[in-house]
Parts: sequence; C-alpha cells; structure tokens
Amino acid sequence: MSLKKRILWHDRDLGKYIHQRMKEENITKDDLDEDTINFFYQQFKTRGCAGHSKWSERFKKNIWIKD
Repeated sequence: MSLKKRILWHDRDLGKYIHQRMKEENITKDDLDEDTINFFYQQFKTRGCAGHSKWSERFKKNIWIKD
C-alpha cells in the first residue's frame, strides 16, 4: 500500500500560474525551456513571501511573520 502525498491547495495552481505568466510575457509553448520553467517555478514558490523576520525567544532563531 502506498501513501499519497497530500497536495496543498496553493500548490495545485502551478499550471495556472505558469500559463498566466506565459500570457504576460507573450511566450508560446515552443519558447518554453528548462530555465524559463525553473524561473517561473521559483517565482511561484515566493509569491506569498510578503512579511518580515522577527527573533523568537521560544525557538532561539529568527522566524518569518507574514504581513
């Protein structure tokens, strides 16, 4: 029996995000290469990074606080 990895709702939108970015950049599927896909993926992963870091006494390290 294999366990399925749970896919979070925001990870399911990667295809939509890349498709939208292709429209914005006027890129066709023939223009896509590995570097472009990797670039779009990195942007996709960092799209919710608005925030700031703050020292946590509990964890004894900086933690990220979303704004």
